[in-house]
Amino acid sequence: MAAEKVRLSKEKETLLITLYGKALESRRPDSLLRDRFANEAVGRIDYDFSRLGVDRNLAAGLAARARMMDD
Repeated sequence: MAAEKVRLSKEKETLLITLYGKALESRRPDSLLRDRFANEAVGRIDYDFSRLGVDRNLAAGLAARARMMDD
């Protein structure tokens, strides 16, 4: 399946931060979330995710927060 190009306003782009952070964290061998759906969704979106500035630490923080909310 071809990746879908998305065009979002600056405000709406921030919604991708959580999705991308969860996807990044889920790719780790010691993943807390193992969120394959986030990883698959990111793979289907044609977007330069590096623009979001999500690094390893932010991804881990997002995953920890999501885990606390899930529990």
